[in-house]
Amino acid sequence: MQEIQLDISVFEGKISLHRYLKERMGFPFYYGANLDALFDELSSITEPTHITLLYSTLPLGQMAEYTPRLLRVFGDAANENYNIRLTVRTID
Repeated sequence: MQEIQLDISVFEGKISLHRYLKERMGFPFYYGANLDALFDELSSITEPTHITLLYSTLPLGQMAEYTPRLLRVFGDAANENYNIRLTVRTID
């Protein structure tokens, strides 16, 4: 099983966050860097993958509104794709 830990607590903006996700998750060069593209990539994972997502309950900048939506996308993808095991933790 592939283990991926994502610490999104340090991000203030969406662009840098999606760059980080693309790099850590090994998404292709054409990754669209938005929530729809993220869902598509997560839904297409074909090998067992445990994703641990660390986030702050007091997100910075744009992430204040974006974090709940991002968490929902990860949760929805994990519910749809049996290859994903998701653990979500706060780090505050």
